[in-house]
Amino acid sequence: MAKNKKIEQEKLQEFFDETSKTNNESKDDTFIEPKIVESKSFSKPYQCPSCHKSLASRKEPCKHCGYKGYIPMSDEQIKRIRFVLFFVILAVAIVVYIVTR
Repeated sequence: MAKNKKIEQEKLQEFFDETSKTNNESKDDTFIEPKIVESKSFSKPYQCPSCHKSLASRKEPCKHCGYKGYIPMSDEQIKRIRFVLFFVILAVAIVVYIVTR
């Protein structure tokens, strides 16, 4: 029994030695230096789908052609909708609980 444990430990040690050697070698061989990408601006300009001129924001209509298209909701509108939906879902859950009881 003790002999089997000693053999297993030796095999494990050999395995760990081999894997540590191959990992160290592969790290040296496959090292790729990261490239630094310079960005001139952080904000991406938007393009009007109607006249194809650049826009500063999608929240305002196009200054060139007046295209309104998709104007996203404000944060206040989103909060109101979430508030109402919370209570609607809560009411439905209560009704389902009472009916199935």
